[in-house]
Amino acid sequence: MGLYNFKPRFAPRILDGSKTHTIRPLRAIPDTPGKTLHLYTGLRTKSARLLMRVECSRIESITIEYHPERFLDDEPNFFSITIDGVLLDRDECEAFARRDGFDNFDDMMEFWTDRLPFRGQIVHWKAA
Repeated sequence: MGLYNFKPRFAPRILDGSKTHTIRPLRAIPDTPGKTLHLYTGLRTKSARLLMRVECSRIESITIEYHPERFLDDEPNFFSITIDGVLLDRDECEAFARRDGFDNFDDMMEFWTDRLPFRGQIVHWKAA
């Protein structure tokens, strides 16, 4: 079952349609396009709230990595995002971060810093 919990900070962006995907670890029983996704905040608490039910439109693989060696070389991109084997450039990372519910790429990487490297999937849905 496509059950997803979101931090409260993401709820407004899910509801207004600006967040159209979620990044998650691989699941034992993965979701597939066409399956119904149930998007919640506060799941498994008394304040649980269903944000919406949407159809899964696409699944992609994602890798997010930190490259400390680039810091020493004055390389501006210390982080990288690869989707389905394609490395995103900085502008693509900025756009991706906004679609994932962040203000910008730096905000997104602050969220991910203690979770890297990460390999998982992006679960997409069409905005309601």
